[in-house]
Amino acid sequence: MKQFIDKNYKFCVDIDYSPNIAKSSAKLCAMFNRHAVEKNNQITAGITGSDFHAIKLTPEKTYDWHFDSCNWYHEEQKIVWQTSHNRYWTHIIYLTEGAPLELGEINLDSKPVVETLWSAPEPKKIIARVYPKPGLGIIFPGFIAHRVHPDIKHDRWCMVKFITTPYYKKFSIDVYEKAKEVYFDEYIRRFGVSP
Repeated sequence: MKQFIDKNYKFCVDIDYSPNIAKSSAKLCAMFNRHAVEKNNQITAGITGSDFHAIKLTPEKTYDWHFDSCNWYHEEQKIVWQTSHNRYWTHIIYLTEGAPLELGEINLDSKPVVETLWSAPEPKKIIARVYPKPGLGIIFPGFIAHRVHPDIKHDRWCMVKFITTPYYKKFSIDVYEKAKEVYFDEYIRRFGVSP
C-alpha cells in the first residue's frame, strides 16, 4: 500500500505539512496522554484555545468506515445531512506515525461493517490513502466516507478539526459543491436528486 489521492478528488482533498507541529509532536502527545478521557469508544483530549481536539487510536479502539457530516440509512439507501453539526471540511493533523487513513468512494449496495449513527457503507474503491507522520495534515469534505485502516499496531495520536464554513484554506463553496457532485454521482443518477 502506498500513499495517494485519486486524480478525480485532488481538487477537494489536500495534504499539507506543519514543521512546527512535527517539532512539538512528542510534547503534545505527552500532554494529551496526561489529560486523555475515554468515552464512547474514543480516547480524546481537548486543546484549550483551539478548535482542534486530539484523538488517540489504539489496536483496540479504531474507526471503521464513517461520515463526519451525514448519516447513511442503508435500508432506505438514504443520506441525511447533519445540518445541526454544520460540518463542511475535516482537517486532521498527525502527531505520530501509524495505520493509514483511507477515503472511499460510496457504494450504495454495501452495508456498514458496524452499524452506528455515523457508519458508512463499505466503499467500492479507495480514493485516497495517507500514512501519518508527525506534522502531516489532510483536509477533505466531511461527507466522504473514511476510516483508519484496521492494521493498528500501536497507539496513534492526531488532532481533528471540523470546519463549519465552506471557506477554509484554499477551499470554497464552489469546490465543496463540485465535490458533492463528483462523490455522489451514482446516487444522483440512481435517484435523480441531489443528496
